Amino acid sequence: MPSPKEPAMHDTLTPRRTVALIALAWLAGGMLLLLLTPLSGRSETLGWTPVFWLVIAPASVLITLRPRLPLELLGAVFRR
Repeated sequence: MPSPKEPAMHDTLTPRRTVALIALAWLAGGMLLLLLTPLSGRSETLGWTPVFWLVIAPASVLITLRPRLPLELLGAVFRR
């Protein structure tokens, strides 16, 4: 058990963890925006831009930070 003066391993907010949290919030907000508003995924004037900036860009940041994440998530789904 760590002493009160030593920070626990999960209590530290590293720059990498901060970027991951920002990307997760961005991804969740983007998906929510696409699901709950009349904003379509593809339009004539914007093309695939809304889907790219609201879903694909934050997902690519998360995959860059942890490349095995999609495989781990699939493994967790199939283990149930």
